[in-house]
Amino acid sequence: MSLAAKIKELGEEIGLDIVRITNAESFPEAEKHLIESVEKGYIPKNDYYTSGNISVRPNQLNLNKISRRCNPKSILKRVKSIISVAECYLIEETEDVQDKGQLCGKIAKYDAGNFYYDVKLKLKKIIDFINQETNYKYKSKNKSCYISLTEKPIARRAGVGWYGKNGIIITERFGSWVVLGEVITELELDTDEPLQQDCGDCTICIDSCPTKAIVSPYVIDRTKCLQFISERPMNVPLAFREKWEDRLYGCTTCQEVCPQNRKVKLKKYKPEYGYIGSKIPLMPLLQITEEEFQRYFAYNQIAMRPKEAIKRNAILALGNIGDPRAVVPLIKVLQEDDNPMVRGHTAWALGKIGGEKAKFALEKALKIEGDREVREEITNALRMI
Repeated sequence: MSLAAKIKELGEEIGLDIVRITNAESFPEAEKHLIESVEKGYIPKNDYYTSGNISVRPNQLNLNKISRRCNPKSILKRVKSIISVAECYLIEETEDVQDKGQLCGKIAKYDAGNFYYDVKLKLKKIIDFINQETNYKYKSKNKSCYISLTEKPIARRAGVGWYGKNGIIITERFGSWVVLGEVITELELDTDEPLQQDCGDCTICIDSCPTKAIVSPYVIDRTKCLQFISERPMNVPLAFREKWEDRLYGCTTCQEVCPQNRKVKLKKYKPEYGYIGSKIPLMPLLQITEEEFQRYFAYNQIAMRPKEAIKRNAILALGNIGDPRAVVPLIKVLQEDDNPMVRGHTAWALGKIGGEKAKFALEKALKIEGDREVREEITNALRMI
């Protein structure tokens, strides 16, 4: 049995759903696509593709960083092969009895637990196996949980899946309900061929996107994508706020409508790290401290996001749920929160829920609010009542 075959056998034994191998040549088409997307404004220049850190805001596009992300040799100089893996995250959910009767926000399926970290631990076992088989002769690196390499082109070329028109990799058995991971290695391995499949003339993901973020097949305007927006502390356009519905984090509408995803069987396991489930009570998030935030979302990807972004998401969800029980907690946020973005979205939520108590609080806040944009939000909210 070849070493490539042994690696695939091990991957199956440790619970990886797909293991494929490709060469380590660069991905010029992916590089071109990323640059064009940034130039058209579909990827902000301060996005991680260009800055490497979502908290950094450079003044101009860093083409070198995009180039490095599309070139495996920028990570490992003598890399010969890339092991590309996928793990399905569509798991059975049990309703938490403690959440019954509470106002809850939806968590995107891929974030119910830290599936990426689960994959990372399994890739470490593959690296350990390679080292044992080759007597540590070749260097290998585990790239799961990182954004230093562009994953989807790797998965496509390795035969893990093909591109859906929503830009997400679709696999034969698990649809697009998968997280990806990679091992890059100096070891030369037998490679797999790309799948000769596509979505044909289906456009259901494009047609169903709530904010029309899928501009055309394979072209996504991330500035309109609710998944992208949910991660960042930015003002959500008024036109998108009702479309937000009761989401707390992420959006999977384009996946939920995909025909390839309809027959995927639920897996009967929970990820070992960062499990939070598919729904979270929203009201406690309105007054959560940074320490409490990190503890609550420990090992989950949400812990890496700014607390203010998640708080804003909770506020939008409460506004759309429209339950009067949220009015008093939201008034407290409007009166006490230091962040203008948070106060502005709180004003909108109070206007959406309505009622005399919300109206009185907004009128009072308008008299003392010092931020111009927040005053505009309050004025608009009062018009909604």
